[in-house]
Amino acid sequence: MDEALFFKESDGIIYIRAQGHLTAALCPQLKARAFARIEESPPVKEIFMDLGPCEYMDSTFLGLVVGINKRFKASTGKTVVLLKPSQTCLGLLRTIGVTKLVTISEETVAFPQPMEAMALGPRATAQFILDAHENLTEMSKENQSRFSSLTKTLKDSLGKED
Repeated sequence: MDEALFFKESDGIIYIRAQGHLTAALCPQLKARAFARIEESPPVKEIFMDLGPCEYMDSTFLGLVVGINKRFKASTGKTVVLLKPSQTCLGLLRTIGVTKLVTISEETVAFPQPMEAMALGPRATAQFILDAHENLTEMSKENQSRFSSLTKTLKDSLGKED
């Protein structure tokens, strides 16, 4: 299944559907849309992310989920609701520790139609990937160790000190 992200806002609720094998490719567009809307008024009431059709998530996408959740929680005190993750995705979410931050639900939420397909845009930059992974490394010592080589390489490429 091809990688795809779908986005829709209706009545102050953001709906995101992740499909296929999610990588950094669509993350910049999703971050831009979600962060911009979270910062606007009126406040976002809920964020539902349907992971049922998602087969796999790379660490950049996981870091973006954490980043969206951080921004939403700071704004509203609420957490993102991840709907029906597959066993593979749930395993990734648990391994990285994301399940401790968000709400996991098996309930069925009716998503408004049609949803907007997130188009490929500018590629994820080294800074974008670093930011996503810093979201993950802030969560635990295990993640610091897991992503230390990548974050060091990214910082080196950007000329940043550790």
